[in-house]
Amino acid sequence: MKSYGQYCGLARAAELLGERWSLIILRDLLVGAKRFNELRRGIPGIPSNLLTTRLRELESSEIVERSLEGRHVVYRLSDYGCDLGPVLIELGRWGSRRLGAPREGEAPTHSSLAAALMTSRTEAAVEPFTVEVTAGPAVAHAAVSGTGVDVAEGTDPHAQLFLGGAGLRDLLAEGDAESALAAGTVTVAGDVRLLAEFVRAFRAPLDEVISS
Repeated sequence: MKSYGQYCGLARAAELLGERWSLIILRDLLVGAKRFNELRRGIPGIPSNLLTTRLRELESSEIVERSLEGRHVVYRLSDYGCDLGPVLIELGRWGSRRLGAPREGEAPTHSSLAAALMTSRTEAAVEPFTVEVTAGPAVAHAAVSGTGVDVAEGTDPHAQLFLGGAGLRDLLAEGDAESALAAGTVTVAGDVRLLAEFVRAFRAPLDEVISS
């Protein structure tokens, strides 16, 4: 482990989490436990040997643990790692404030979309509902309770509301469902009435960046 040579909690956290890809691995495990190949497919930019190294480092720091399920090794956050949940969610919220149009080569993944639903859940009390969201190649779904949310990757054929389209980021930023529907930038299926609950339950405002 690289040391900053400082007796400081933030320095120790940076030592544990500051290596490239570590936070992305933790984000995906925050969504749910995964096998090695599931992590590899969900983080397409990481070489297999580097994923192995990062998992070993996170295990040795007792942030990640592995277990056998049948004949498969499964990685999950330890109790110590789960304590990072609120930190990762707040980091995601902070980063999403400057998340404008995707850069060249950027695309959402199933895990990043599920994490986005987790981080954008507001404190608003809403009517419980289930929603499936599609953004480019990524699909995730969520069970929204009165004041919380449980997210997962992939489809949910039994969801009550289905959302997609290029305007989803703007919908989360502005909460203007009528304009999104009128412009045709968001597609809606299922119980359209629940769209009003969705925009109350999820919000990810964008900062206004002033260029010098």
